[in-house]
Amino acid sequence: MMDTFGPTERKGLVDFFFAIYYDADVKAACDALERLGMLRLGGDVDRVAVERVGQDFIDRFQETLQVGGKWDDQLDPDERKKQIRQRRKQLGEEFLSLNADSPFVFPPTWTFVFRAFFSLDGIGKTLDPKYDLTRITLPYLKELLDLKDGNAFKTTLLRIGKRVGLRPVDINQFVTQPRRTAKIEDIAVRLEKGDFKLRVRTLEVERMMERNKLIQKNTFMAVLSCLFLNSGLALTTLAKDTIFGSVPATRAVFGAAILFGLQVPRGIRKLKKLDAYNERYGIKT
Repeated sequence: MMDTFGPTERKGLVDFFFAIYYDADVKAACDALERLGMLRLGGDVDRVAVERVGQDFIDRFQETLQVGGKWDDQLDPDERKKQIRQRRKQLGEEFLSLNADSPFVFPPTWTFVFRAFFSLDGIGKTLDPKYDLTRITLPYLKELLDLKDGNAFKTTLLRIGKRVGLRPVDINQFVTQPRRTAKIEDIAVRLEKGDFKLRVRTLEVERMMERNKLIQKNTFMAVLSCLFLNSGLALTTLAKDTIFGSVPATRAVFGAAILFGLQVPRGIRKLKKLDAYNERYGIKT
């Protein structure tokens, strides 16, 4: 069990809170999660979907911080359900992508940290149903965020420099802009020549393929069941006096027909479950 955070974990955690609380920058928040090891890297992770869903949460959090904003536990149940349905309709594609890719992981370093937060939240809600750990920690988060870059004065200067575009990274981008433009032109020319091939991920095609796979499997099972059923009937009528028409052989054939036939209702149930899952996120098949 860890007692303290290391420099990397502390810097990543502060950057994450700073991106959510002050800047409302979803890209910086995702970068912080990557440094913390909570967001997987790789070509199988749809970073755009992660950022879109994250931006929705950050926008709702910033609206709550405004004067007169309401927290989720202060909303009426009907209003909360309406907002959930609206978010699923707007971000249905992204939610399905996140559920399929599972981009978030929890390193062992943070296991006890999350357990501590969940225990505090659970005890607080048991004693007071209106208890909200996030609302209580806001003043303390502000004190933590003031130390993002070592002291509050340095953080303020960097924020002002970011707004006016006078940070070292901004000056570097200004100086290297011609080289960046030349690189983009080189990539465009190589794309025209066919040296590069673009890889495009289509979520609609993936869902259609998954659904077609279930349909094909059900069709295959139904065909096999009918095949063994017809074979059993043929053996019992035409070959009943031969070894193929013996009782053990016909029972085995009829048993195979029943076995494959039982797979069809199970496959249909999986297909209906998949359609209901997609419709829950506003995706109609």
